[in-house]
Amino acid sequence: MKSKRMICSFFFFQLSFLFSTVFQTASAQYTQETIRFGILSIAPPARIHAKWQPFVKYVSKELGREVKIVVPRGFKKMKAAAETGKVDFFYVNSHVFYRLKKAGKATGIGQMENIGGSILSSSDIFVRNDSDIKTVEQLKGKSVAFVSPMGAGGYLAPRAHMYTKGVNTKEQTKEVFTKNLTNSIHKVLLGEINAGTMCGVNYKLMGKKIDTGELRVIAQSSPYPENVIAVRSNMNLNLMKEFKKVIVSMPESIEGQKVLDLMNSMKIKRFLAYDAKSEALTEELLRAGKF
Repeated sequence: MKSKRMICSFFFFQLSFLFSTVFQTASAQYTQETIRFGILSIAPPARIHAKWQPFVKYVSKELGREVKIVVPRGFKKMKAAAETGKVDFFYVNSHVFYRLKKAGKATGIGQMENIGGSILSSSDIFVRNDSDIKTVEQLKGKSVAFVSPMGAGGYLAPRAHMYTKGVNTKEQTKEVFTKNLTNSIHKVLLGEINAGTMCGVNYKLMGKKIDTGELRVIAQSSPYPENVIAVRSNMNLNLMKEFKKVIVSMPESIEGQKVLDLMNSMKIKRFLAYDAKSEALTEELLRAGKF
């Protein structure tokens, strides 16, 4: 009996030591300060976390520092988070990034290349198949579904296109912000809104989830830059370079490519080094749309 007790005691001691070692190793894995990665999206926070978890896990491993997801809701909160250091790096659309950069709050380090193989996209303007609306000019006096007032593909680009066609959306249409891609499509399908707009790549992706056979695209906007990975303006230069290197080189490793493959549903193919020349397109759209 005494021998059995000694064996059990030894076993539990070894087991306790093992768990203690594992816990200490996990705790010591990231000894430096946590990096906060902000994501500005119209999607629910829970979905954002689920979709982006493989990315932050990969970047954490490559940097040897924990990367934590932060989800500011709206442009003003993202701007405030960048100002106060509550986010270090962040993923935003090109319209939001342009505004943040002009306010001196952000620097671009990476640009998303979409699953179509481009850093540019265009917005689709769509109606029901049985609608009498054939052209953008016929949207005067009609209701139009936009995604978000700070959207690039969901507002900036389609509004600019309509203005170039002589349609002042602020005064000559009823602007409706659905804040949801699914809502925009459903409201047009149900006849609650006359026309809808969204990024053309997203429109195709949504077509895999929702039957869009009863819809018809009547126009496409001029191109706009895809989403940007940016860093707050006062970020440590070395960390900024390290982070940029990790995200741009993702396709070079099997693990990195697997993570990118998981991001295809968010229209992401990979990240390229940011080129400020793309901002000229945003500036032109802002002028055309009279923002």
